[in-house]
Amino acid sequence: MSLMGIDIGTTGTKAIVFSEEGRILASSYLEYNLLFPKKGWVEFDTLDMWEKIMKVIKDVNSNKDVKKDPVEALAASTFGDSFTPIDEKGDILYNTIYSTDSRSTRELDYILSIIPAKELYYITGLPPQFVTPLNKILWVKNNLPEIYKKTKKFLFTEELLHHNLGIRDYRINYPLSSTTLFFDIKKKKWAVDILEKFDIDPGLFADPAPSGTKVGTVSRKVADELGFRRDVSVVSGCHDQQCAAFGVGAISGGIAADGVGTVECVIPIFDEIIMKDSMFENDFSTRAHVVKDKYATFAYNFSAGSVLKWYRDKLAPDIRDDAVSMGKDAYDYFFSDIDYKPSGIYALPYFSASGTPYHDPIIKGSMIGIGLSTERKDIFKSLVEGLVFEIGYNIELLEKSGIEINELRAVGGGSRSDYWLSLKASVLNKVVKRMDIAEAGCLATMMLAGSRIGKFSIEEAQKKFVKVGKEFLPDIKVREAYIPYYEKYKEIYGLVSRLYD
Repeated sequence: MSLMGIDIGTTGTKAIVFSEEGRILASSYLEYNLLFPKKGWVEFDTLDMWEKIMKVIKDVNSNKDVKKDPVEALAASTFGDSFTPIDEKGDILYNTIYSTDSRSTRELDYILSIIPAKELYYITGLPPQFVTPLNKILWVKNNLPEIYKKTKKFLFTEELLHHNLGIRDYRINYPLSSTTLFFDIKKKKWAVDILEKFDIDPGLFADPAPSGTKVGTVSRKVADELGFRRDVSVVSGCHDQQCAAFGVGAISGGIAADGVGTVECVIPIFDEIIMKDSMFENDFSTRAHVVKDKYATFAYNFSAGSVLKWYRDKLAPDIRDDAVSMGKDAYDYFFSDIDYKPSGIYALPYFSASGTPYHDPIIKGSMIGIGLSTERKDIFKSLVEGLVFEIGYNIELLEKSGIEINELRAVGGGSRSDYWLSLKASVLNKVVKRMDIAEAGCLATMMLAGSRIGKFSIEEAQKKFVKVGKEFLPDIKVREAYIPYYEKYKEIYGLVSRLYD
């Protein structure tokens, strides 16, 4: 029997059905849109979103190969920090409020006036931010009292999937629980003392459970509507970032996933809880991982692939167009025209708000050291250098807090560049492995589903399905050439920030 992995993302959902051997039988994807009702508000059109998610599931079930090999179990990867209120009848009361919604900043300030930020951090593992659900739920309580009064449950996206599959015994996986700012990361249960301080009933939330827990079976009515052929086990999945790490084999200390897309996010895994003042000060969280008794943190840069896209479209559109006319990729040409000698230009890649460790909302993208001899390819190289330096600085701060990172496992569009990964290996002095995996989220949830129903163990699944592609080792000569520039790079943010004081 086959297994379904679902990846519910911010802009769309993909479902893939795999055979027990890992062969893709069918795949389907549909997009949906975010809504921006007011300045700072970010929501999903929840009914439209779920109509499309269900259509994606129905689409893969209608495939002839899946009909021959019906789905036996499924699990899902979902974006975090977002919730939807439902009433006693199970009807949706309000649109899903997305993580980047900033309407609840006053509520966050109020929360921090009652419980200091560092105290919250040492309970939940999260340095408090506007993205967390606790302040948003308090906003609903304060500003939509009728909605709040009618709310039977606040369901996070995975529980809403289970709800729509006909399951009523709700469970929220530990990685998603870790996003809330009211989950006790050590005890693995809701921090009731935090909720009670704001008169929020813990019964409004699903019970936390490990990833890989069987939460129920698709109801017969829903199964008929979606084209499932037999009883289908529904298994708890995980937050999309931890799922991506699990999907590339980052399941033990020393290994970190490196998702290199529009945003670059490094997800180190560690074998025991690490919470320190230094992590709090640099905005590094401690979250439950997919694997039992393992933990993860996020280090990220909001402007990664988007910076190179800016160069392609704003500074080199002629080269981009020439490449397209020849059936080539513009990025392949840009990378082929540069060497491993420092450009001498310092590029601060904050072309949107910065990520960790600063979380600065003011754009401070900068280039320092441009001269009359500077060519376009030098600017491109400096941007790549800045991206490598930025993630290197994050890793340096993590290691100072006691989080060991021996190798990076790279996925995403940026991982296709040998140059980028090779430079990263040398500057960071780490082994970098390009993963031969197209859909880490769907693969991860397939492995969770299959392991729960006894098709294979987690260890067997990792060996069987996680494939490593090319490996990049540090080049000592390249590293020695770049280290002086990297050390100076770390001073640039402080200097540029003075202009915005």
